[in-house]
Amino acid sequence: MRVKGRVALVTAAGGHTGSVIARVMAEGGARVALQVRKSNPSITRLASELETLTEVRVIEGTIDDRAGAAEVVRTATEGLGPVEILVNNAGGMRTGAFATLQPDDLEFTLDANLRTAWWCAQAVVPSMVERGFGRIVNVTSIGATGSAQNANYAVSKAAADGLTRTLALEFGRHGITVNSVVPGLIANEKLKALEPTTLSRLVSPSPMGQAVESIDVANAVRFLASEEARYITGQLLHVSAGLYRTVAGMDTSGV
Repeated sequence: MRVKGRVALVTAAGGHTGSVIARVMAEGGARVALQVRKSNPSITRLASELETLTEVRVIEGTIDDRAGAAEVVRTATEGLGPVEILVNNAGGMRTGAFATLQPDDLEFTLDANLRTAWWCAQAVVPSMVERGFGRIVNVTSIGATGSAQNANYAVSKAAADGLTRTLALEFGRHGITVNSVVPGLIANEKLKALEPTTLSRLVSPSPMGQAVESIDVANAVRFLASEEARYITGQLLHVSAGLYRTVAGMDTSGV
């Protein structure tokens, strides 16, 4: 999965999955820009670790509006060169019964799950078109197929998958591929802290009966960003332990 020498921007790189994606890209030899809202000791440690493998820049800034995303991409370009691989990993969730969700809940999830990807993609596309090469990988969710007690999240993730398909159609002729990695439940600290009965209920619909790990998501991201995936575009690559084969959507009540 060749990404050596490419400049990769990973958004929300301070989170568990984001940090694993950044590490996997760095291990492949990509130069990595780590976007975070605000630097902290954990992102500093991550950057120090990755600097033993490749060139790294930590970029502080918000990306849920056009100006912020453009500034992050500009800073990454100044530090490492034009962004050739964009990993839209930023995301967020607010659960609740549909009738109780407030306007701010919808705006929060649209900002976190759609607008971050939209504005970052818009910021990197011009240089990708100019260079005739680009990889955009959007980390979305199986929740896009429906997410009980979480309508705002489902809508925002479904929109992100729609963005994937549309950009693939629009920019394929310029050598740019655009794909989604679609995780099921990820075995992060929040999930592991659930009551065993709740966890069992959430993972039991999967044929494999378990949540996936962040490394599995990261490996899928690196594949779609690689030279080997040059003719794969507009695809939704599910990394869900088979969950999407058995369930349309997911019930997040109790999470």
